Amino acid sequence: MKLLVALIAMALAVPSFAAIDTIAVDVGISVFKTMPIGIVPFEEESAIKWPSEAPHKILARDANLSGRFEAVPSDRFDLVLFSKKRARQYVTGKAEKLANGKIKLDCFLYAAETKDVLLGESYTVKPYEVRQAIHSFFDKVVYRLFGERGVASTKLAYVSKIEGVKQVVISDYDGFSRKQITRDSSINMMPVWQKGNKGLVYVNFRNNRPSLYSIAFGGKETPLFTQFTQTFSPAVNPKTGELLFAVTDNGKTELYRGDMKKGTAQKFLHLKSNQVSPSWSPFASEVLFTSDRGGSPQVYAVGKDGTDVRRITYMGHYNERASWSPEGDRIVYTSMDDGKMNIYTCALDGTDIVQLTSNAGNNEHPSWSPDGKLIAFASDRGGNYQIYIMRKDGSGVTRITNGSENTSPTWSWYFDEKKKK
Repeated sequence: MKLLVALIAMALAVPSFAAIDTIAVDVGISVFKTMPIGIVPFEEESAIKWPSEAPHKILARDANLSGRFEAVPSDRFDLVLFSKKRARQYVTGKAEKLANGKIKLDCFLYAAETKDVLLGESYTVKPYEVRQAIHSFFDKVVYRLFGERGVASTKLAYVSKIEGVKQVVISDYDGFSRKQITRDSSINMMPVWQKGNKGLVYVNFRNNRPSLYSIAFGGKETPLFTQFTQTFSPAVNPKTGELLFAVTDNGKTELYRGDMKKGTAQKFLHLKSNQVSPSWSPFASEVLFTSDRGGSPQVYAVGKDGTDVRRITYMGHYNERASWSPEGDRIVYTSMDDGKMNIYTCALDGTDIVQLTSNAGNNEHPSWSPDGKLIAFASDRGGNYQIYIMRKDGSGVTRITNGSENTSPTWSWYFDEKKKK
């Protein structure tokens, strides 16, 4: 029960609006090389009033956040500058405001030395859809140059304190285009994405106790597993969509496995200890969770059928909120160091421990990007809690939210593209 009380208390005590600007703070030297890429402003037939940022600024932000590129901005095509910076490619485009109020974007990736077109995409969108279009183009640039999917079109769900109440919100991965999901007078927390990014599962305290709810985007809120008095710590199976969650009954907290549509659930683990914070492996073959079975909160792994429990973390007296990398080769978790929370990664057997944050306040609730290159987390290093993104080696730390308190980020899965008609 002490473990439950500690985790719930931390969640409630953790101290906003989406980013109007961002503050980048490099706290480490990356061990991963980045590719310089030129960024040139779009040609505009007439001055366009951009809703948030001009396209080239969105592209520069995407490049620097990606963990793959280093943006080389230039007011115009400048082969000398690009050569000095070793930017072998550059991106730019054309923008035209149409009579119907929409904006036509022609986006291009060029080879710097020859000006050969490596990629060209056109979008006709409403003004508020410009960011989405540019994110989509940048993901295509990533695929063209690396052969892998980018994450510029993904989103984050997190908890934001709005008018004094913690609400669940979603935004683009860079903190822009924020949308409030819950509008309740009681605390909302612990959001996770449903399978296929169709909605969210989260915890609400409207009855003065933690209870799970789900909401489909564009739909209504639905209470989950009402047969239990206290439910929290949801984790969605990436393959089946079923839910793992914590249930507190008679002073003990245990993990249950449930079907959200049917409302049925059964005990997942049969242990004498408390268990919280489950997290599925990317292949849904194993589960991480936190338990006090060794005397203090530590991270454990178990098979999808609830057997073969093994301890992963040994260093430190308080380790929790672990999650699996999309590649399935490492985990990220939070550990308490001298009264401060910091973020670590390690191999699946607990070896090769790497500390990602240090000497920068409390750093909590890490969440992997779908490509495994980035980690979103909450930190109070600036005075109050905000959402940050860093590369998986701890470098390139960038704040993506401002304003009031923002905590508990959870990265979406990839959004499957709609089939072209």
